[in-house]
Amino acid sequence: MNSSLKKNQFSIDLTTKQEWNQSLMADWEGLSFPTEKEENYRKFPISSIDWKEVGFDPNQKSFANHTSNSSTSEPLLSTAKQKEILDLVKTHLPKEYFTYLSVLGSSEISVFPCEEPIHIITESFTGDEPKCLFRIFYVPSGSSTQIQFKTETKHDSESLHLLSIVDVFVSEKDSIVEILDEENLDEDLLQFRTVLVLAKENASVKFHHFPFGGFRSKLFLFSHLLGKGAEVTVDGVSAIGNRNLKDLDMEMVHHADHTTSKISYKAIVTDRSHHVFTGNLIIPPNLKKVVAHQESFNLSLNKKARAEANPKLEVLAEDVSCTHGATVGDIDEEQFFYLLSRGLSPEESKSLLVTAFYGESIHAIGFSDEIKQELESSIHTILVGGK
Repeated sequence: MNSSLKKNQFSIDLTTKQEWNQSLMADWEGLSFPTEKEENYRKFPISSIDWKEVGFDPNQKSFANHTSNSSTSEPLLSTAKQKEILDLVKTHLPKEYFTYLSVLGSSEISVFPCEEPIHIITESFTGDEPKCLFRIFYVPSGSSTQIQFKTETKHDSESLHLLSIVDVFVSEKDSIVEILDEENLDEDLLQFRTVLVLAKENASVKFHHFPFGGFRSKLFLFSHLLGKGAEVTVDGVSAIGNRNLKDLDMEMVHHADHTTSKISYKAIVTDRSHHVFTGNLIIPPNLKKVVAHQESFNLSLNKKARAEANPKLEVLAEDVSCTHGATVGDIDEEQFFYLLSRGLSPEESKSLLVTAFYGESIHAIGFSDEIKQELESSIHTILVGGK
């Protein structure tokens, strides 16, 4: 791993890790391997996966191999603070099979204190053996930071291989964090990923997700707005082709008054790819002055490609402002023929319309113009070829 956070990264000590893992065992033993009968997996063909090819036995409930990012850095957080963070994570850790598998199967719990303005994390996974990773990113009170992830996978054979990751972001009181998450995955990867966002009082969290490639990918993103004044925004663009499947579950849970959340996600599918977006908004009774929005926009560039949007709302409070919307469609024919009439070629017209579709999401990112251009180039290449 190459990272500007590497000098600050440390691992939870073995005794604390073992004690925490033990506290999870009762929940873990109650979890069974998921099937398509479960709501979260009804669109994900998990029963058709050849697990022997992947090198994983679901009955053993463990990985044969682990990744290790051991760091010699001294802990920058006290043992008491580490246990406080782990207790908070345990409270909100989703009761999901692959989430627990990755947490309990990881060789270590990596912690990244995020106090500096910019952090860059590049992960490159190689080889065919199953891998799991568990990371916690801690943003102290009053800190303002940006975190850029770039994850890529490579392997030598044509067999499926497995990667499972759990990332937790703990944003303390009055902190500000913006996360840019880019995935460039190989065409034989089976990925399960959980992202857990915990935003305390007056914390502001922005999470931008840009996944590219992969064979089968399942993402769970759970955001908990824990303190008054907390704000969480999630957006991004999936750009997929070939026979790729991406299945995204995003959930916003409000726990306090005067909290604000927004999900605005876009997907562009081509070839025979399939994209599923499920957004869930949960506002329990008695909360006041909650604002929440959810929207999903999907563009198909091929009749054999599919995109689905499933918005859900569980709003039990009255003093709230909530909206939701979803669209699925092809390129607008009127706009396409208008551009043709102005002298553009079919390829140029298609390129302009696709760029316009995802352009707003790129511009919303608070990172450098160079980073935005790289993202735009990646999307453009996948969908309409190089410029």
